[in-house]
Amino acid sequence: MRLPAPRVILFAAAGLALLPASASASGHAVYPVVKSISPARLAIGQTLTIKGSGFRAGKDRNTVVFKRDGKPAIFVKADTATKTRLQIVVPDKLAAFLATQTTGPIATRFRVRVLSQRFSKSFTSDSKSPIITPRTDAAPGGAGAGSSGPTLSPYQLCQQSAVANPDADNDADGIANSRELAIGTDPCNADTDGDGFVDGYEYQSALDLNGSALPFPGKRPWPNPLDPSDGNYDFDGDGLMLWQEYALWKKFSNAFPVTMYSDGTQNTGGPMLVVTAEMTKLDLNGDGNLTDDERDADADGLSNVVEYNYRGTQAWWPLMYTTEKPYNIRSFSQPDPLLNDTDGDGIPDGQDDQDGDGFTNYQEMQQSRSQIGLRVQPYNPCLPNPYAALCSKWVPFTNAWAPFDGSQQVHDAVPFIWPRPTPTPVSGGWNGTGGYQGPTAP
Repeated sequence: MRLPAPRVILFAAAGLALLPASASASGHAVYPVVKSISPARLAIGQTLTIKGSGFRAGKDRNTVVFKRDGKPAIFVKADTATKTRLQIVVPDKLAAFLATQTTGPIATRFRVRVLSQRFSKSFTSDSKSPIITPRTDAAPGGAGAGSSGPTLSPYQLCQQSAVANPDADNDADGIANSRELAIGTDPCNADTDGDGFVDGYEYQSALDLNGSALPFPGKRPWPNPLDPSDGNYDFDGDGLMLWQEYALWKKFSNAFPVTMYSDGTQNTGGPMLVVTAEMTKLDLNGDGNLTDDERDADADGLSNVVEYNYRGTQAWWPLMYTTEKPYNIRSFSQPDPLLNDTDGDGIPDGQDDQDGDGFTNYQEMQQSRSQIGLRVQPYNPCLPNPYAALCSKWVPFTNAWAPFDGSQQVHDAVPFIWPRPTPTPVSGGWNGTGGYQGPTAP
């Protein structure tokens, strides 16, 4: 089925809106570069410092990937970071990947790679890669009476339990221990790649998208619990990014199997046929079925995609109507698809009128200008009615917002019709002012 024009426009706007704020001036994200790692040898539980460039400042904004040759990668969030320096406490989960001899785990070299906006282009060379040793407090005999081996950390005990109990789900991530061991995810870490999405959610989304690949499609271009960079993709093409569908699932379901907002199917849980007038209002393409993007998770009268990426967002309007100057003398509340009443005034977002112009958010966000036949704009209280109570009575000499930018003429009918008819002047129409002033104000 051919998508309607507004849906195509949505994708263009959403793609621009999702560019990382810290992208370079050319619009391309920067590759992180690892220049040095210290100390060169340290134990699990000690702090590793990575110096370089292209990092993202702040806690948990960078992922450090440790890789022993021939073993799965281990993803760990950096504890602290500046643009040129990361610090991370080497976690207990690396203990399961140390090389071993008959006496137990031994010092092992791990190559390192950093994910910030992008992955660094390669793992570190051997000369730059740290050697990780067992915990310094792992002394013989500490595991219990008569033990001759080193003390086992809680993580190591969990790994042993995962092997001994294949049908259990040690980390409660929706994947059985045996399956995690088979596909390379960590049965003792609910988020193996550290991207903020539970392994089972990405795993099931991948199967929903391509169920013929068994045990699951575990490489790109599918959702992948071993790929920490997949959150900003829309795998099922419904207009919602993986991170957005995950947020909806987390808030309104958080249960396995995933029957709400999988990013592997547009109709999670099956088609949702339009059978009521309220559902009809949400059906953006009018096909009689509400796909995940059209559904209304927070029951506020606005479709999920409208609040996340479409007409409900402030970013969409200047991208769609490039010649219209924004109304910039106040801030506005933007609806949240996870909250029924984003601004806390007791009115659901769809019924609310957050710019105070007498037209509801449903009329100005869910409906297009062509559908309602008026020049609506949810972040401009002067459209479609320049006499609205919150439309400023004072207009700047330059860069004035609509309708004071010359896009409407004196004597145009109020509220302003879309598209503007020619000729438009009507007796008693707009007098060129705003904010309930002038003899023709209603």
